[in-house]
Amino acid sequence: MKILKRISFGSLILMLGVLATATVIEKTNGTPTARTWFYDNIAFVALWAVIAFSGLTYILVRRMWKRISVLLLHLSLLVILAGAGITWFTAIKGKMQAPQGKAVNVFTTTDGKQHTLPFMLTLRSFDIQTYPGTPAPMDFVSQVTVSNRENEVTGTVSMNKVFSYDGYRFYQSGFDAEGRGAVFTVAHDPWGIGVTYVGYGLLLVGMIAVLLDRRAGFRTLLRHPALKRGTTAIILLISSMGVANAQPQTLPRDVADAMGDLYILHNNRICPFQTFARQFTAKLYGKPSYKGLSAEQVASGWIFFYDDWKNEPMIKVKNGNVRHLLNIDGKYASLEDFYRTVSSGAMQQAIDSLQAIDDQATIRALGEADERYQIANMVANGTILKLFPLNHGGHLEWYSHGSLDIPHDIDDGKWLFMRSGMDYLYEMIARQDWNGAHQFIAKLKKYQAKECGAMLPSDTAFRAEKLYNSMEWDRPLSMALATLGIVLFIITCRCVAQSRQLPRWARSGAIAVLVLSLAYLTMALTLRWIISGHVPMSNGFETMQFMAWATVAITLLTARKSMLVLPFGILTAGLSLMVASFGESNPQITQLMPVLVSPLLSIHVAVIMIAYALLAFLMLGGVMAFTLRNNKQVVERLHVVGQVILYPAVFLLTIGVFIGAVWANVSWGSYWSWDPKEVWALITLIIYALPLHGQSLPMFRKAQFFHAYCIIAFLSVLITYFGVNFILGGMHSYA
Repeated sequence: MKILKRISFGSLILMLGVLATATVIEKTNGTPTARTWFYDNIAFVALWAVIAFSGLTYILVRRMWKRISVLLLHLSLLVILAGAGITWFTAIKGKMQAPQGKAVNVFTTTDGKQHTLPFMLTLRSFDIQTYPGTPAPMDFVSQVTVSNRENEVTGTVSMNKVFSYDGYRFYQSGFDAEGRGAVFTVAHDPWGIGVTYVGYGLLLVGMIAVLLDRRAGFRTLLRHPALKRGTTAIILLISSMGVANAQPQTLPRDVADAMGDLYILHNNRICPFQTFARQFTAKLYGKPSYKGLSAEQVASGWIFFYDDWKNEPMIKVKNGNVRHLLNIDGKYASLEDFYRTVSSGAMQQAIDSLQAIDDQATIRALGEADERYQIANMVANGTILKLFPLNHGGHLEWYSHGSLDIPHDIDDGKWLFMRSGMDYLYEMIARQDWNGAHQFIAKLKKYQAKECGAMLPSDTAFRAEKLYNSMEWDRPLSMALATLGIVLFIITCRCVAQSRQLPRWARSGAIAVLVLSLAYLTMALTLRWIISGHVPMSNGFETMQFMAWATVAITLLTARKSMLVLPFGILTAGLSLMVASFGESNPQITQLMPVLVSPLLSIHVAVIMIAYALLAFLMLGGVMAFTLRNNKQVVERLHVVGQVILYPAVFLLTIGVFIGAVWANVSWGSYWSWDPKEVWALITLIIYALPLHGQSLPMFRKAQFFHAYCIIAFLSVLITYFGVNFILGGMHSYA
């Protein structure tokens, strides 16, 4: 029995090391090397076979058929592995070039081999559908016909819409440069997908059965004496889940605000000029305001008072090495400073010297500084200011006033307005004719509305975006919550050690802060939803903001019955919101990539982020246990509570991972691609699944070991969410 147990769990732990190593090799040596050495290697498949065979034997030896729920859960994992094995040995996947109007039946796999379809496929049309009034792609749609000797079938292939015929599945994966042909991913896996999906279904049933089974570990833990008298509420957690400086010249506030009410095409979407101004100011300076001036005043200052602003040191240069290379004093440079370094050749010399020593960190920092310089330059010369829409031949395009490609076959008055209108506004501003400036801005907005028509954002979305832009509380709120969480953690530790309740003033104050935080986060998420038109969980900022919202909601639902919940929840929410605000003070709201336009996205993200919140609670519980390690009763109670939380945390993480697999199968033609994000999600899942096997791994029945493990294990969550995004990369780099 011992040898069999060591083989089962030892091979699983070995797999953790192999998977982690594979992601590092992929980063350093490239994806082909990682696939050759690991994912496509027969030894890798053999190790999974050892895990499956030894696990099945161990289940039989332990007579787990007497506990149906546990047996069903483990058998579902074996079915999933069997499906993966069938896919690995029998599936065929490749790319097919489909020129419009030409029948084809050949596709090429990644190893360069050609395969022939038992039918012909013809691309009848290909269309890039864009978001209204913008060039941003919303979907890629191909109309196809497949035919054989007996019949002919038509169908549609688009992102998140698969076309299936005779066991072959076609996914939209690209198009040629001229848009006259499509590139399809072709997958033939008639057995593996079905077996794997059956495994997913059994897994869901098995997890529910384990949670309901009175003889299984979860229900046994719920009856543990340590959970009575005040700590029962934690179980509910599982189910609920300026210094004055000389200012450069700019517009009066009311005129600048009127500019903010204009529409502009920015970041491939139509938005208020206010949004562009805030993102421009935050990009250059790191904050959405400057010297008491609003973002609209800053952006319009760069447009209309260039001679003042080019000498203003507001372009942030974070890296000290870059400042030294460019001879810049202080953390901020002016546009004139960059002009000097570029014209003198210092910029190119800096790039050459960095490349010679392969200093990638400084090269990236120099690239960031150069990006800020380029953006300031484009605003100053007006090329980025696409304020003039033109509905020409039923097609909407946006132009800046200096665009040289404005069509000449349009009405003369309209052409003159687009080319010379801003010059007239410059003249009004130079004469300080603020009334005239107001009138022209109003005229420009009427022109925008007339040209765009129904393609403009709704009035509700426009007002929502302006309201959202005025909300600048993310960073202060994150600092307040984190600080309050730490203070409450210390107070709670003392109270627990002295067997006292949390003081009423501390509890009431914390709950009041949580209520206000929930209201703010709810409003922020709702506004982003209205503005973007999709559930706001499509990037790192939005997912961390949602995690903060979920944590605050969970904490409020359970805080009145247990003082342990408050410090954990407030600290987790504060840290989540702090991470969300690290990237940029006012994150961009962008159109969804076509592959993300799927209802599975929000479900996948929400479930995983709730699981991460629960795992964060486990980590903080471990920290508290070590802080109060001399109080054995409290440490043991936290051990029981941690085990209870572990069940739904692991099960939710499992559900999230496999929803992601289904989404990937619909979008990319493969439910598992060994992308670094997928691999580390699997690593995290295995790491946290191990403590659920306390009967086989007795070290997890020791409270101190369990708590230490939960603290260290949280590193895998951090690597999965942050390390992959910022270091390892992959298909999930947008997440």
